[in-house]
Amino acid sequence: MIFNCSVAAAEHLYGKYKKGHDEGFFEPASSAQQTIIERQEALSSQGVTQWVVHAVKVGRAVCLIAMEFDTRWVHVIHQVRKGDMNGFVERLNGRLINGIEWLGTDFSLFTTEQMEVAIERYCTLHRELRFYQQTDRSAITHINQVCAIYKNVYHDIGTFPADEEIALEFDLRLNHDWRCRKGEPFDLRVDEKMLVHWMVRYVGKTHDDAEKSVAIIREAKRAMSVNRMDFEIAEQLLSDARGHGSNILDMAEFRKAKK
Repeated sequence: MIFNCSVAAAEHLYGKYKKGHDEGFFEPASSAQQTIIERQEALSSQGVTQWVVHAVKVGRAVCLIAMEFDTRWVHVIHQVRKGDMNGFVERLNGRLINGIEWLGTDFSLFTTEQMEVAIERYCTLHRELRFYQQTDRSAITHINQVCAIYKNVYHDIGTFPADEEIALEFDLRLNHDWRCRKGEPFDLRVDEKMLVHWMVRYVGKTHDDAEKSVAIIREAKRAMSVNRMDFEIAEQLLSDARGHGSNILDMAEFRKAKK
């Protein structure tokens, strides 16, 4: 798993960071001569996942906004302590996996057993972490758009999410949107692209089967949204039924259980 960090993110994740100096945390500058797009094309066959990470000040705290490069799936990891790289990565993985599980459960995309195998595969494939001080203009533009939405909500409410569950619920709203790379067709929303990505890479479904599953979801949502009020009632019922509060997966506990 590769983290492409802006200068602000690099300075926050690694206290000894100095631009242009290799302190042993970030990959040597000579290995970052490729653009993120070029590296993605070279590593896509190996199943490498790339995030673009930027740090922003919200209120009196620093938040790290991490966007998966291909799908533009995003998480806002709030109130990250300076130098807490391990905590940031752990929370990011937890947000991603729980988000996928919530979406998959709502529409019965995969069984509990399939999800457990997929999580193990995800953890195995991404055991190695690499950090680059490098960004992508398109991804940063999308991150800035997400940042503006997040800051508006923060200033309206005046506080950060009380826990990871509430934070993830807001992340999922951010991902129910259209964000595409240059030249990419606007045929799937961000959450739909990530579901296809997850089902193909970690569950083991074919791309065609994954896209068919997403098409079924789209039809179900269309049927639910005959009018906005019905959709909001249905969404609340789904949230109540799945009981997110008791089903948040803790990544550290998951690893312990699998040892």
